Amino acid sequence: MAPGELEVYELAYRLGRFAHEVWNLDYDEYCGWLEYFRLRPVGWREDYRAFTFLQTQGVKAKPQDIFSSLIPLYHAPGQSEIPGMLQGTNFKQSAIFTRLLSAVGGDDPTKVLI
Repeated sequence: MAPGELEVYELAYRLGRFAHEVWNLDYDEYCGWLEYFRLRPVGWREDYRAFTFLQTQGVKAKPQDIFSSLIPLYHAPGQSEIPGMLQGTNFKQSAIFTRLLSAVGGDDPTKVLI
């Protein structure tokens, strides 16, 4: 199988379509889907969810150091936050942050990167 054909079959699999449907996409849409999956690899949401669980267990590493599928999310041009996360909210003004400050022991929540 030629490298271009393999790419078409992979895209068809990811989209849940038949290969002949992908062959019939116009060029701009085809390139758009390839770019989408380059910037948002299959499984990135599950890996991000697993990373947040690891954070609750005390892991201090960066998400992209543990899960390679998260690298494009942090290095995409103009990307400062994980897509789909609440934007414009201030965690330090929330009730949960106030409760964390009054907790005994554990990490200092004022030094946690959010």
